[in-house]
Amino acid sequence: MRLRHIEVFHAVMQAGSLSGAASLLNISQPAASKMLAQAEHSLGVALFKRLPSGLKPTPEAMLLFQETKTLHASLDRVRHLARNLASHPGGMLRIGCIPSLGLSLVPRAIAAFTRLCPDVSIEIRTENQQTLSALLLTQEIDIGIAFEPVAMAGIAIEELGRARAVLFGAVSDWPAKAPVHVRELDLSKWISLDSMDPLGSIVNATLAGFDEASRVPMIQVKTYYLARALVESGVGFTIIDEYTAQSAADTFAVRQLEPALSVGVCMMTSMSHAGTQGLTVFVQQLEKQLAKIQSLQASELRAQAT
Repeated sequence: MRLRHIEVFHAVMQAGSLSGAASLLNISQPAASKMLAQAEHSLGVALFKRLPSGLKPTPEAMLLFQETKTLHASLDRVRHLARNLASHPGGMLRIGCIPSLGLSLVPRAIAAFTRLCPDVSIEIRTENQQTLSALLLTQEIDIGIAFEPVAMAGIAIEELGRARAVLFGAVSDWPAKAPVHVRELDLSKWISLDSMDPLGSIVNATLAGFDEASRVPMIQVKTYYLARALVESGVGFTIIDEYTAQSAADTFAVRQLEPALSVGVCMMTSMSHAGTQGLTVFVQQLEKQLAKIQSLQASELRAQAT
């Protein structure tokens, strides 16, 4: 089948009729009918039953349609990329990150990046770490940003900085702004992260070192934002990353922990994908934003010590 034949077939499946397909493709109905007949002839298989009520797809057509949907999705991405390249001569940067970083650190880095590279088109999506790895391997994104991702063949991982783990709870339960030692925590009110999560694993290991017997959370969740939302709904406390805890209302406390806990902020790239100048500049801005945050943290600690 030629590409034009595939387009006509796909349009008929989408529209449900030759007239609808012709309208989608901006061609006449006789032209659409002729190309569909040519497609069936080249295949040697009838794709539709011609009934008084219209066209009815054959089982072979249903199988073929599953493949043409994938092809058309790829073609749409190519067209989208071509339009972006035409309107943005500086190229394109496709960024993926976990949700915790997509509402804080990454937007700051993007803001700085766009001032330096205004001609570069940017696409950003938030996904979990496993999905980011898959998108890198299929070259659907240029960079993934996550907390300590699991090593995977074909993926290069580099730590750019650290994110603090903080206690997030009601101010009424934690009125003092001083750091909170993990031994002071009432774990019967603890909303924990999944033990397979990088930060969840660090927190669990730390708590286990102090009191293994009572290390049973009230609720266990898969996402940082669900943990925060539960606290904001009046349920217990949680230990999450500082970015997820940002911009909380004044009725909620964000407290440092003793011992201090942190998780690595890492970038992931495909080993088979050549880096661009735009990607290099973006990574530099990420590192600068992380350095600014860590400098502010050091200032806060010095202020608390005096």
